[in-house]
Amino acid sequence: MVGSGWDDAQLPRLRRVGVVGTGLIGTSIGLALSAQGVEVLLRDADEAQVAIAAKMGAGLPWAGERVEHAVVATPLPTIPGEVRALARSGLADTVSDAGSVKVRPLVEGVQLGCDLSTWCPAHPIAGRERHGAVSARADLFAERVWAVCPVPHTGAAALHATVALALACGATPVRTTPQRHDEAMATVSHVPQLVASALAGVLVGLSPREVPLAGQGFRDTTRLADSDAELWAGIVEGNRGPIARRMRDLGSRLTALADVLDAAGADEVTTAVTRLMRDGQAGRALLPRKAGATARPWGWVGVVLDDRPGQLAAIVGLIGTWDINIEDVGPFEHSLDAPAGIVELAVDPAVADSLVDRLTSTGWTAYRRS
Repeated sequence: MVGSGWDDAQLPRLRRVGVVGTGLIGTSIGLALSAQGVEVLLRDADEAQVAIAAKMGAGLPWAGERVEHAVVATPLPTIPGEVRALARSGLADTVSDAGSVKVRPLVEGVQLGCDLSTWCPAHPIAGRERHGAVSARADLFAERVWAVCPVPHTGAAALHATVALALACGATPVRTTPQRHDEAMATVSHVPQLVASALAGVLVGLSPREVPLAGQGFRDTTRLADSDAELWAGIVEGNRGPIARRMRDLGSRLTALADVLDAAGADEVTTAVTRLMRDGQAGRALLPRKAGATARPWGWVGVVLDDRPGQLAAIVGLIGTWDINIEDVGPFEHSLDAPAGIVELAVDPAVADSLVDRLTSTGWTAYRRS
């Protein structure tokens, strides 16, 4: 169930929200809500972070006022305690959290005696390698998935407030279970983080003369290695089971390829590498272009644009007059010293070829990407 699947009539209009934890996620939530006119109250064990978040416009220090909903955006091990403290204080009608692991905090919350009826586990799936309030952005969650993970004990008020929070931040709420969430995040978030860190770590063993040979591909692949080590240690420890299973599976695939490279002939090596890369391409094709949507095989049409103002607006406007919807826009390829650049547009595959013909007949240089 995604954003459009929720009954708007059931969702509350949040007027006052408390944010516990003013790091990257908490401060970004505050900025997004404040931009929508929501009164945001901030709390953090580090008063300096609260001061920074408040100065940035994310809200005001929380001085004990009652709020309709509170979101806990603190490090994973502290979430159950913060949820319990909010419930016992009576300051929040309902609570959600922003942790990237769901099962462990729930189990520990039950052990602490948390009121599950007022708590809806959730996870805004967005972030940056940089951390802290100074790295926060109001648009961090725009068009990103916000996992909503209620359990049978979760009350309707908590669920609906959490969905309203996600929508107010510009995200797409997607409902799932805590178990499915953690299994999926091990694959698409936690293991990639560890792989990026391990790969970047091999640079330490290279000589200073070899390091400059690392190109953009290496930088892109290891971008996540700049993430906060202490924060991620807590995340990995909290989801250790699913992560261990995924890492063993990935390790076995790489080991199998290494065995082929060591002992097989040229044809077998070619076959193994081709299979690995095609599996990767098939996996990438499954990624949706829009948050929370099902992946679709769009038809990609490339258009050559002259390097002068108004070209992109002109092509988009022209295609709009033909009642063709542009589903996505790819990166704009352009060299600084070139007289033209290329933009690729995603459209319904059924109209891609005819779009190329119509663009060509009106003087544009266009092609369909294979």
